[in-house]
Amino acid sequence: MDVGIVTTHVPPAKGYGGVSVTCGVLTKAWAERGHNMALVAADESIDGRLCAEDVRLGKRVDVRLYRCYGFRRWGFGLGAIPKIFRLCWQAPRIYIHGIATWPSTLAAVFCVLLRRPFMVAVHGGLMPEHVALIRRQKPHKWLFYKWLTFPTLRRAIAVHCTSDTEAAGVTDVLGKDARVLLVPNGIDSREFQVADCPEGEGTQLCFLGHVQQEKGINAFIRAWLQTRRPTDRLVVAGRSVDGAYFEEFQDLLAQAQGAISYKGYLPVADVKQLLADSHFLVLPSGLEETGGMRENFGNVVAEAMAAGRPVLVAKGLAWDHLAMYGAGLVFERNETSVCAVLRQTQVVTQATWQEMSLRSRQYVEQQLDPVKLGDKVWNVLTKANHASLPQPLIEGSSYE
Repeated sequence: MDVGIVTTHVPPAKGYGGVSVTCGVLTKAWAERGHNMALVAADESIDGRLCAEDVRLGKRVDVRLYRCYGFRRWGFGLGAIPKIFRLCWQAPRIYIHGIATWPSTLAAVFCVLLRRPFMVAVHGGLMPEHVALIRRQKPHKWLFYKWLTFPTLRRAIAVHCTSDTEAAGVTDVLGKDARVLLVPNGIDSREFQVADCPEGEGTQLCFLGHVQQEKGINAFIRAWLQTRRPTDRLVVAGRSVDGAYFEEFQDLLAQAQGAISYKGYLPVADVKQLLADSHFLVLPSGLEETGGMRENFGNVVAEAMAAGRPVLVAKGLAWDHLAMYGAGLVFERNETSVCAVLRQTQVVTQATWQEMSLRSRQYVEQQLDPVKLGDKVWNVLTKANHASLPQPLIEGSSYE
């Protein structure tokens, strides 16, 4: 075994978003390079428990699932204790996906106790506004961070971040000497086909993600309702995780009088079809200031671009440069800026859209190759001497 991997949820688990997806992409990339791995994760999925045979990450990956119950989002289950301890005992080094969940915390603690080298991908858990929100409103969680999360992170080989904003959040809480590895997430463009420009009148936008305040979708809809033309459409796909916020979302749908469609949670094939039917994907994370910006990267942006769909994204994520690159439009996190960008989409010609589509696909192929990016992470994880790492360690960038 070259590396042990710990994650809360693992593909094909449904309903748990980016951490699971990123784990799958990175593990497959490492397997493609011929590395041998063992992986421990909860068996949780919203449509039924997984078994090891369901997890297809390559023949070089030994999948070890434990029974999850109770706090399903955090992957709780007492069976995690022996499985993760055994993994940390056996593996020469550990890569941990996420922080402050049951398995990620266990793995970090066991690695420290066993003096096992480990790396942590924080997956948005230390975005500056999210940390500020925890300090203000969740004192018990803040104590958990101070007593367990931060001390173990300081012992890691490196903290893997995927954007400049996320790296700033890590150094804010761990100090300027924090070891930060800055490498974006990869996406396998071979799994996506580029569809032709959607036909018909108007512009269709799509949003893929949880209907919750941190995603900013309600604030985006309010701006969209002000600017939409009679033939414009917005399609929202994702499950609700906040009852009060979802009620507000439903009220906005009623105001749209059929111009907004809500699809709920969609399987992968339907997600790809929705992208093919849409002109742009939108990611307004952080648009509602009270919710904070939690999105450190936004895998859906990479997936949309792989499908040849330009994107509309909030400033401050990993995508501020996309407008300059010609693969999308970036808006400030206020209603006025959103409205201005939406009006820009209404005057985009088919020829301009085709060029944006081409640039989007090229960006993914050239900048987000999962095997090449996986090599950067692997090299630091397996070859760096923990004691001699520079302070801080900064390698790569959010884009090149």
